[in-house]
Amino acid sequence: MVLLIFTASLSLLSYQQFALKTLLMIQIRQLALGLLAVLTTTSQAQDIARPSLGGDRAAFPIYSSPIPASRYNVKAGPVKMLFNASVGASYNSNVNVSEDNPIGSFVLSPRVGMGVYWPITKLNKLRLNVSLGYDYYFSDPELGGQTLLVSPDTELMFNIFAGDVQITFFDRPSITNNPVDNPSLSDAVNYTILNNTAGINISWDLNDVLLGAGFSNFINYALNDDFDYLNRISNQVFANASFLVLPYLRVGLEGSATGTVYSEGANAGSNALNNNLDYTLGGFAQGTISRYLEWSGGVGWQITDFNESNNPLNTGNYSKPYFYFNIDNTLNRYFSHRLSTGFEGVPSSESNSLALFYVRYSFNWMLIRDWSLGGSAFFENGTESDGPNSEDFNRVGANISLSYQLSEHWVMTLFVGGLTKGSTVSSYDYTQQQFGGIVTYTF
Repeated sequence: MVLLIFTASLSLLSYQQFALKTLLMIQIRQLALGLLAVLTTTSQAQDIARPSLGGDRAAFPIYSSPIPASRYNVKAGPVKMLFNASVGASYNSNVNVSEDNPIGSFVLSPRVGMGVYWPITKLNKLRLNVSLGYDYYFSDPELGGQTLLVSPDTELMFNIFAGDVQITFFDRPSITNNPVDNPSLSDAVNYTILNNTAGINISWDLNDVLLGAGFSNFINYALNDDFDYLNRISNQVFANASFLVLPYLRVGLEGSATGTVYSEGANAGSNALNNNLDYTLGGFAQGTISRYLEWSGGVGWQITDFNESNNPLNTGNYSKPYFYFNIDNTLNRYFSHRLSTGFEGVPSSESNSLALFYVRYSFNWMLIRDWSLGGSAFFENGTESDGPNSEDFNRVGANISLSYQLSEHWVMTLFVGGLTKGSTVSSYDYTQQQFGGIVTYTF
């Protein structure tokens, strides 16, 4: 799970000063998150839209920049920009997530980040957030794929307003090399994946009624030929409608249809994965219990129909209920945390489908002046459909980080984490630990 890292000076500051400094540390956190993607985390890579993402769209239809427009530090006419950089050093005990032949390595991870905010008109705005980097593995540089990395939080977004209608165009590219992003993958060397999600979302605000629709194109492309059987293109259309039944409660319906084609087809041999059509339909709700406690959730049915011509050894369609539930609580100005749980069908690396149940928790705690503590934990249970390499597994992991604000622009973070996977296929078991530090500078 992605670590949430930010620090703020607490003593001798008014509440307004505290809020401004917190916003600054959120900026610094964006770059640190890219570095910490190399940590042992649960799957957070971009993928085809899930039912849970459909719920997020319905509940929060207006996309917002992770960096407030008022906090950019360079200005060129109407264009505001933010620049930052960091370098991390860590040790990974099992880079290739292998049970029998784990490879340990020290890793050097430089990163640079940029944010751009351009209010083209009073209502129409362009936002760009980019985080680039490189991971150098001292035991073997090939482990990092020797390629430029693009953080999953990189995004180009353009909002257009026409009366009560908001149209959002977006593109979210990433290049990652962290095999723990894929819960069904084990024993993976140089798992470097390019993902790109691009599309359009339309939201029509009719006061109590909110209508939404959109289209997304997803591309998954392996930069290492060993994983080219995972190359696929997915296209999704979705729609939702919700009604504000109470000032603190919104309920609605959501649905989606997604088609996925694996580019290698039957040419991938025994690893070949099957093309499919996926459908979801369900209800969702979003509410606030207080100004400090927000929640969202949904439940419905998911059906995936597989064309097994690519690999007839992988069998079985998918037809199961799905659900998701998220709760965010800001206990006070010093402590906030989040709990998420859900069950859904996701793409598998070994068979037609993976039924995945997950629980994820994260917190941020501002301890004392200039010090903060962050952490996360997760549990996953997965059951793959029938196939020669299918498995059932459990994964559990946790990490914790301690940050110190050295000065107005410098932050230092120390972290430690680990995860373990237990599988019905013994050779797919693995354990991984990591520890290290990050120094971040915001210009």
